[in-house]
Amino acid sequence: MLMRIVAALLLVGGISASAFAADDAATKEASTAVMHAKFSAASKDISGVHLHLHHVVNCLVGKDGAGFDASAGDPCQGMGNGAINDATDADMKSTLQDVLAEAQKGLADNNLDSAQATASDVHDMLQDLLGGSSDSDGDNDSM
Repeated sequence: MLMRIVAALLLVGGISASAFAADDAATKEASTAVMHAKFSAASKDISGVHLHLHHVVNCLVGKDGAGFDASAGDPCQGMGNGAINDATDADMKSTLQDVLAEAQKGLADNNLDSAQATASDVHDMLQDLLGGSSDSDGDNDSM
């Protein structure tokens, strides 16, 4: 009964259930990207920085998106079609595209210190987008 009420309220408010589900998928994918941006910034070598930035990109663009690299792995597999594709909110989509550009900048950088700094910026951008609570999952810093 509660689900019917929620669905009715969403429809009355002009929000379809599918849009709500898409934004939920986008949030899950962006939350996973936050963790990998954190792992990237903490990596001890450039290959680790790049690996986790690839994970961020993969979560943002989805398996059919430009820049997706299957060889890097897909920590967002099965969550949706990529946070950018799944986002229905224009501001969220725009911010995610800015995050993608920053992550790609870090992937092109072979200097450990500056690539880590870029990964940290990616982390901060995503956390700001998600309200700052997305990687408070017990601080699992395992890579």
